[in-house]
Amino acid sequence: MGGLSKKAFQIKNIATEHHQPSLFVDSGNLLFKQSPIADGQSQEQLTAAGIIKIYSTMKVDAVAVGPLDLAAGLAFLQASQKQGFPWLSANLLDQQGRPVFELVRIKKIGRIKAGIIGLTGAVSPLPAGITRDDWRTVLPALIKKTTPQCDILILLSSLSPAENQEIAQEFPTLHLILTAGPGSGNMNPQHVNNTLITQTGSQGKYQGILHINWEKSGKWGKAKEEELTELRNRLGALDWQIQRMRQKQEQQQPGYLQKVEQIEQERKDVAQQITTLEQAQPPGSLEEKNTPCSFTFDFLALKPSLPEAPEIKVLVTDIKQQINTLHQNKTSPASQTKITE
Repeated sequence: MGGLSKKAFQIKNIATEHHQPSLFVDSGNLLFKQSPIADGQSQEQLTAAGIIKIYSTMKVDAVAVGPLDLAAGLAFLQASQKQGFPWLSANLLDQQGRPVFELVRIKKIGRIKAGIIGLTGAVSPLPAGITRDDWRTVLPALIKKTTPQCDILILLSSLSPAENQEIAQEFPTLHLILTAGPGSGNMNPQHVNNTLITQTGSQGKYQGILHINWEKSGKWGKAKEEELTELRNRLGALDWQIQRMRQKQEQQQPGYLQKVEQIEQERKDVAQQITTLEQAQPPGSLEEKNTPCSFTFDFLALKPSLPEAPEIKVLVTDIKQQINTLHQNKTSPASQTKITE
């Protein structure tokens, strides 16, 4: 838990450095490491309640309910939900088939509206009073309803990797899937259909950062400067290859000359691509509307040398004191039953 104060400092520092609107979300499995946990007040419950308080102080925008988040039962989450904690799950239903948590949130990020949906993965055992619906039942209508209301559509998912892939293939208007699945390591963004799928490692050892340059097209692609850099590097490599080939004595052989001609033609094609890309169209043109969205990403380790956010450090210290008090009460003589004949 001590790492949360460093994480809070890192998030605040990133926002300050970039001076850009941001969204802070979590895909779930935030509170507990195993399921289920013992009934009654425990160290695990005190820690989980502390995490909820800390994330609220950090002003998290949305958190999907993961299977492990249900380890202490439904009432534990509903208590924080009533206090405004932004739990999301579109497929956890009560006995009457009504959603238990908020299905979707729409948040303004600068000039962009982001729709955020939560899906909960397989839960075993499932807490009393709820059922988990198949995403194939709830997601299609929800995406159809939400898409016109937002610019970018995000799914926070603790489903299996295969299910996330299937969702990306089926819904081209879904732009981003942030996962909290079985894998424990950082996963670089994978481009599936028109969806990016990515995950940050578990246990909070890394902070995942995704910088998005959003365009009207709503389609992922490479940024202009990134593509130009790659093309110019390719052009330089072809120039070097052509120069080396021309210096060789066997260049007079017909087959070799034909190979040189092929590479020279490839160089001309790359040079033409660079020229076309450099001739940018003015704002408002059709080309601007077709400009692809681009992104960069990073996984920042929570190093021991990082400073701590003071307000979060105070909360962490208070939670640790509560846990110590709980242990003392459990081990004190007054808490033990004395049996006499």
